[in-house]
Amino acid sequence: MASELHVDAIKHSGGTSAMTINSSGVVHISGHVIQTLQFSAGETSISNTNANTVINSTFTPKVSGSKFAVWLQIPNCTNTSGGDTQANVNIGTSATPASNTTVIYVMERMEGTGSEDVRGINGNDFGTFTCSSTGTHYISLVVTPSHGSQSLARHSNTIKIVLQEIAQ
Repeated sequence: MASELHVDAIKHSGGTSAMTINSSGVVHISGHVIQTLQFSAGETSISNTNANTVINSTFTPKVSGSKFAVWLQIPNCTNTSGGDTQANVNIGTSATPASNTTVIYVMERMEGTGSEDVRGINGNDFGTFTCSSTGTHYISLVVTPSHGSQSLARHSNTIKIVLQEIAQ
């Protein structure tokens, strides 16, 4: 016969809260990773110098007040030699990327358009954005080249954003 223990919180004998369990069964321990998510896109070509949304995906935080660790990797990029590529990762509650908080901003100088000219664009962040609810959130990657004919993730590579929700 199985036993069950029903609790909302576990506290230290001094009264400080060590962990809580929310109504969805998520254990909340400050500083611990609650979930890890990956968002991706395949090889992408951009032919203008506008802000181009490459990824715009939804996720649901498990605990209100969490912070996020975010990593961006865009492999094998090319553009006109001397041109540059700006990449922004945004997080928030709006479906419009520009309305959300920019957590990663990186700019990389490009070497040219040949297969031997590829450059990688990488960035990371922790703690810039704190969620205020467990409702739907958006994470986006917006890429803006200084010249046209931008190629991202050439040769069938994958663009990746990894997000870890960390309880506070």
